[in-house]
Amino acid sequence: MFRIAAIVTVLLGLAGLASAQTASQASVAAEADVLAYGLPGYSAIFSATLPNKLQFAFGIGRYEVPSFLLSGDANNDAADWQATVTSLQVARVTYRFRGAMKSGPAIGAVMLNQNWRLRSDRLGGETRFRPLSVGLTGGYYVHVGPHFYVYPTAAFTYNRVMSGTASVKGLAYTVERWSPNASLHAGWEWGR
Repeated sequence: MFRIAAIVTVLLGLAGLASAQTASQASVAAEADVLAYGLPGYSAIFSATLPNKLQFAFGIGRYEVPSFLLSGDANNDAADWQATVTSLQVARVTYRFRGAMKSGPAIGAVMLNQNWRLRSDRLGGETRFRPLSVGLTGGYYVHVGPHFYVYPTAAFTYNRVMSGTASVKGLAYTVERWSPNASLHAGWEWGR
């Protein structure tokens, strides 16, 4: 987990050095993962892109975990899992290759802290646990006009349960050590 963070930090540092001679403008943005609203849930993310093209983003959210994700678990037939991520915090550091206020690719590191409530009516119980995920993320900013953008993004993370237990009455839900995820963000960016 820490190796990934160290590698990303070095890559972002090198990218920052490479862009030092072609500094662009800075911006702040408010965005949301639009997929969270359809799950149902919510999402709010605030970010700042510096003139050196580094972006720092922090966000919160909540969502119902889709059944198609839970159905892949080995114990789902016995448990018929239902799950809610009752709270989510995200921190993201990316390098925007074209800088603020422009369409273009971004790559970086992401950290997700999620609080899960896992239920099974068949087993007559529930549990709560908190996985922490750290990994690589990338996406592409598509500006539609000077301020509005969509940002499809994907990540590959290392996941570890930090507290609680991911089992109900002795039947475990598997939190994969490594997993992909994707989201679709939409936002509004202000530059200077």
